[in-house]
Amino acid sequence: MARPRIALLYVGGSIGMKVNQKTGRIEPIESLNEIHRFLPEFQKEVALKFFSITNVGSSDVTPEHWIDIAQAISKLYDHFDGFVIVHGSNTMSYTASALSFALQGLSKPVVLTGALLPINDLTGDGRMNLIFAIRAAQLDLAEVCIVVGPHVFRGNRAKKVDQSFLSTFDTPKIPPLVDFSVEVELHPHRIVRRKRTLECKPTFDSDVVMLTLNPGLSQKYFDAVLASKPHGVVLQAYGPGMLPQDLFPWVRRVTKTGIPIVITSQLLRGRVDLHRYRKQLVLEQLGVISGKDMTFECVMVKLMWALTQTSTPRRLRELMEKNLAGELTE
Repeated sequence: MARPRIALLYVGGSIGMKVNQKTGRIEPIESLNEIHRFLPEFQKEVALKFFSITNVGSSDVTPEHWIDIAQAISKLYDHFDGFVIVHGSNTMSYTASALSFALQGLSKPVVLTGALLPINDLTGDGRMNLIFAIRAAQLDLAEVCIVVGPHVFRGNRAKKVDQSFLSTFDTPKIPPLVDFSVEVELHPHRIVRRKRTLECKPTFDSDVVMLTLNPGLSQKYFDAVLASKPHGVVLQAYGPGMLPQDLFPWVRRVTKTGIPIVITSQLLRGRVDLHRYRKQLVLEQLGVISGKDMTFECVMVKLMWALTQTSTPRRLRELMEKNLAGELTE
């Protein structure tokens, strides 16, 4: 039986570092083949091929890197059964969300993984995470996932929640797609492999700003945001999407200029509901878009993507409030 063909795309992060045994310092690996050297047991199980996209820490990842990753996968798509992306953990949720919108119609898994410690640290998590990720890339999955620890998470629902080997990431609003326990448990809400046609749409408008509300936040900050003329605004509001009454005139000014506002919740497990209270209905009348139960990382990235897909406010609202890749509950 032919071995599954898995493409490993290297972007960067701690997993791609190593501890210099002489100096004790953490430094980049010299070649991607060094990762293969730490996985001898996989040489009989899968056919791994390595590709270098870039070598940056997660804090330096930009939308241009999302485009490079998506285009690389599109180019290699017909030649592999699954994809593993080695990436820093701090911005992994943003990249996973971006790829879930850039790669429409997936029929095979795209798995992001990373680590808190370098791969040659015997007590670290690098080797374990890479093994789980390669295993996940062979499963009956057809979506963008994050594997850091013994679970597979939907990428556009995942958040980094801890500096712990076994619970670095979580999807607070849905269960994991897969649990790696004694037996591999696949959950029924996952998107499975079937014949689909991949559409690569890797375009993003990075001129989007996020504002997190807090009691007493000065009006001058909101005025400064409006003066900068962003192409979109994400507001992290209270509870189910509550704003202070004195912010409504600013919202009215923003929407009159044609700048879309998307409201998301500061709650870890919250959901925006613009119909629950009377004053929230005013927001909807002003054209404010509901982020529903998307994470703020996903809302931010989806708005960046959706702005490049349409030029009409009505279509933008439809895209933002529609479930495209499992990112929200309709």
